[in-house]
Amino acid sequence: MNAILKLTLVVALGFFASGCWIIDLLDPSGFTIKTTFTTPPSPTQRGVTSPDPNVVVIGSFASPYFSCGSQGTLSITTDGEGKLKSRDWLANGYWNFQRIGGHTGCGLRQAFGYASCGGTVPLDCSPALTFGMTPESIDVNAPPATATFTGEGLDATYGMPTIEFYDEYGTFFNQTTASYVSADGTWLQAAVPSLAGLYSGTYTVVIVNATADGSRNAVGTASVWVYGNDMLPPPPDPDPDPGPCVGGICQVY
Repeated sequence: MNAILKLTLVVALGFFASGCWIIDLLDPSGFTIKTTFTTPPSPTQRGVTSPDPNVVVIGSFASPYFSCGSQGTLSITTDGEGKLKSRDWLANGYWNFQRIGGHTGCGLRQAFGYASCGGTVPLDCSPALTFGMTPESIDVNAPPATATFTGEGLDATYGMPTIEFYDEYGTFFNQTTASYVSADGTWLQAAVPSLAGLYSGTYTVVIVNATADGSRNAVGTASVWVYGNDMLPPPPDPDPDPGPCVGGICQVY
């Protein structure tokens, strides 16, 4: 009997000390908001995503249906790890979010995200805006002579912007320099660098403004689909080596 009481006490203490994780596991409800800050990659360092603490988040539930929770609006500030959780928020549906503040340069950002019961909704901020690229896809065997990038904040005061190409892992591949920047800073044109050796896949392009002091000012990012050089499938496993044979029966290793 004493052993049973001790086991019950241990389970009860673990239940309360763990923040009621058993309830979350057996009956998930609400969700966790996670605010982060992402730096774009550079030729010497891959992009890094870090917690963005003390960010104000305002949200409203946008879906007609939900599976858990009872609260369809929120106005909160994330904690020192960039997180905040509530079992009361409606989930298994879409939310409209505004994230305000956080890392320098984030300001006000709009977001639309899906929240699953007991899940996590990431609300990321990047100092680089999303640019459009024309063409959106490139044949690695016959790339176009030039590409056009459309966004805002382009500046040629201290030199033409640089356009850098990165693979899906954030590894630097090649770069080129803009040949023309519009007077209002909303688009640029640049020669497409050699893409020889790239496998088919999605690649990230980072647009970097030149600065007076030579510091890095990544103003935008774009995505491009490269095709025409599919990666070959791995070779099949070799046949097992036959072992010694006795009387026509061989062992296989």
